[in-house]
Amino acid sequence: MFGDNLKKYRTEKELSQSELAEKLFVTRQCVSKWEKNITEPDLKMLSRISEVLEVPVEALLKDVGVAKSPPDYNSRLLVMNVLIAVFSLFAYFALWRFLPKTIPAHWNIAGEIDRYGSRAEVFINFGTTALFAAITVGTYFVLKRTHEVKSAIAFHILMAIFQTAYFIFVVVMYAEYINGVPSFITCIAAAALLCFSAATHPKINKKNYFLGVRTTATLSSAEVWDKTNTLGCYMLAGLSAVIYTVNMCVIFDLSNLCLLSYIIPAVIAKVYSDVIYKRTEKENE
Repeated sequence: MFGDNLKKYRTEKELSQSELAEKLFVTRQCVSKWEKNITEPDLKMLSRISEVLEVPVEALLKDVGVAKSPPDYNSRLLVMNVLIAVFSLFAYFALWRFLPKTIPAHWNIAGEIDRYGSRAEVFINFGTTALFAAITVGTYFVLKRTHEVKSAIAFHILMAIFQTAYFIFVVVMYAEYINGVPSFITCIAAAALLCFSAATHPKINKKNYFLGVRTTATLSSAEVWDKTNTLGCYMLAGLSAVIYTVNMCVIFDLSNLCLLSYIIPAVIAKVYSDVIYKRTEKENE
């Protein structure tokens, strides 16, 4: 886009934003907005920029107006379903941890328990989750060849609903037998945030500003967005893994207070984004 081209040729001429602004008789903020693609110069100013940077107008406008390739919903929604499957595995493992050694294993038509078994039978759900994942991945490659966007969206959303509904069914089925409910809930929350953290990484969450650390700084600069959310992803994942592990090992009534620790990475990410943004602005002056 124009802003990217302007920044490229400005840096090649070894000019700061302030120096270019002085030559163009505009403010540094004006140049900054051009490079961020917030505004664009008029034709007269565009000609002046071309003279100062000694590049053709066509070079400054290269790729402007070129149609962007449509979002790859098939890949994006595949990631969503894979993360739901990973979350389910963590959740079933936590369910096994907090169930008594002997649990109901079968119900008759009347809803009465007619067989008891080991809590290890919960691991049968690992197979169901793996089957969901295999179907999802297999269909992904089929849809990738056919380029059926609507079919991809419909399929992945349907699979997400199936996986979520199955998980809820399993948890509800054993809910009354769960020991250490606060620790179990904390484990489920930590597992969910662990998977969510993966979804916020810039390499996965490409150009999606609905996920991630949304601040004035991150929304103003792609560089700040990437750096802040990379750090945020690692901090959130690491903290979630610690909270999950601690609550799997130790059962205590006030375990939900562990979730308050998520304030720490949120504050660090906010401060980090502001520092990076100010440094970037200073380098461009």
